[in-house]
This record gives sequence, structure tokens and C-alpha cells, in this order.
Amino acid sequence: MIMEASMRTTLGNEQLQRRWRPVAWLALVSFMLNPLLAVAQTTIDVSGPLKPGDRIQVTVPGRPELDQQIVVDATGAVTIEPVGSVHLGGLNLAEAGVLLKQKLRLFYPTLDTVYLEAGRSGTVRIYVLGAVAQTGMLNFDAEPSLWDVLRSIGGPLDSANLSEARVIRETDGVPEVHPVNLSGLMIGEDVGEFAMKDGDTLIIPSLQEGIPGVNAADGVKIFGSVGVPTVVPIKTGTPLMDVLMLAGAPTQTANKERIYWVHNDGIRNQAKVVDLSAYLMYGDEEGNPLVYPGDTISVEYTRPSWVRANVPFILGSLAALATIWLAYDRIVNP
Repeated sequence: MIMEASMRTTLGNEQLQRRWRPVAWLALVSFMLNPLLAVAQTTIDVSGPLKPGDRIQVTVPGRPELDQQIVVDATGAVTIEPVGSVHLGGLNLAEAGVLLKQKLRLFYPTLDTVYLEAGRSGTVRIYVLGAVAQTGMLNFDAEPSLWDVLRSIGGPLDSANLSEARVIRETDGVPEVHPVNLSGLMIGEDVGEFAMKDGDTLIIPSLQEGIPGVNAADGVKIFGSVGVPTVVPIKTGTPLMDVLMLAGAPTQTANKERIYWVHNDGIRNQAKVVDLSAYLMYGDEEGNPLVYPGDTISVEYTRPSWVRANVPFILGSLAALATIWLAYDRIVNP
């Protein structure tokens, strides 16, 4: 009786294993063939876009000469050997991994796996505002000099008033203003020692702010997925496309179908969504309206679809389960 029950149990287990074995193989094959999983299974998924100062550890199994640490610069680009400069602005870590693998495969066609890990950011945070190539927060491993900061954000704009720059530093909860003259930096002159500290904010005003009778608001404020978020000075109605070109043009990650435009009609602010792609594809003038001094333009980033964001995780989990099941099956049925 006991032997009979044991045989029935064994037969039942074998039938169950035969039934689920094709499913396990199917999950594993689906994972291996899925083009969305160009990055290794263990790639960290960072939901937010990469920003200047972020460090990324690149590891390529079997090719130690390609292992390297890269840093996102002020323009959103990284330098990776042997590819060179690659723009990652607006991408999260998983999306960056897909792009970097595609670039590396141009040099190594048989390359199969690329691991990306978020590296440790610097412990000194510096904020930069004003007439510079890239505003925002930067990370440094040690207290940087003013030249280190200027170099990291891509330098000042032509309209920058370097002689009127200032550093805002909070001491015991009280903000302090430290005027700094940076006009000599760009021609190699010594501007004196001034070490930036964690939490400092460097502000470089525009020349417009120092010209009597000229309002700094006499321009279009542009931010989001453009080459250089800035204020574009205009005097009269100017086509949206012309203004965007003066801000470095929309980037590859820009959602040209949803550009937010805020305009004051003299009574109140009015917001409108502009479809620039309609102008670019069909010449529809509604997609290229006239914008005016004082207007605000926000160019949205393209957001990945639910499938692109979640399918890699789902298939990765299925592949892991399939691998465990197949290993168990090999042990039980050698």
C-alpha cells in the first residue's frame, strides 16, 4: 500500500513536471529573445531621468577592457570608450543601458550583455542658476573652485554678466551673499581663491539685468527638453520654432506633440498645448504660433510606455522562475 501510494505520487510529480516543463522553456526563450531586454537582468531601473553629476558604472562580462565609470556632464552627455560622446539627457538608467549597448555593438557586434549600476554621487552639492549653458545641481567629491563649477556646467552664455556673479551660502539658517567677479576666468586671469561649499548656489546674471531701462522679462522663458534652458530675448511676436532654435532646439527626447505655452493676453495668463509635430510634418501653422515677450514655454519629455517600462521586469521575473524550475527538473530527473 505504501509502495503503491509512493509510486502514484512519483507518477503525479513526473506528470506535473512534464506539464510545466514547456512553460518554463517558453518563459526562458521569451526572455532571451525580447529586444527590450538589451540590458542585463540585473540592470537597476531608475524611474527619474539622469542628471549632471550622476555617475554610472559600466560592466561588460568577458570584456574587462570595457569596464569603466562614466559621468553625466552638464549637457546630459557621457564619454564612453571607444564610442565617444553619447547623449543620455532625459533617459533613466535602464533606457541609458539600452542605448549604450547599441552604441558599443557598433564596435563589438557579438557583445551580448551590458550591466549598468548607479555609482556614488559626489558628496558636495552645488547649485547653478542664471546665464549658463546648463543650470541645476552638480555633485563633486570635494569642495570645487569656481573654475571647476563653470567648467562642469559648460561655461557661461554670451549674455552672461560675469562681473556681477554671486554665491548664496546659508550659514546657521541665514543666507549670505558673496559677490564674485568671474570676468577674468575665461581669459586665464586669477580671480582669487573661493572654495565652494556644500549647498552653495552660484548665480550668474544676464547682461540685461545690468542695462537700465531693459526688463529681464523681455524674452521667452524656455525649459524642459531643449538644448539649453534659457530666456530667449525677443522684441515682438516670433514663431515658436524660431524661439526653440535659439534655445538649442528640442532634444531627441522631446515630446513635440505636447509643448506647453503660457501667454498673458493683457488680462490674465492663458495656457495652451501646442502640437509642433503638426507644423513639422504637415506645415500646420497652428503648430508654430507667434510667441511674445514674457511668455513661458515648457517642452515636455517623452515618457516611455507602460509596456516598455514594465515588460522587462515581468519577463526578467519569468526567466528567473524558469531557470529555477529547469534546475530543479535537472536534479529530480537527471
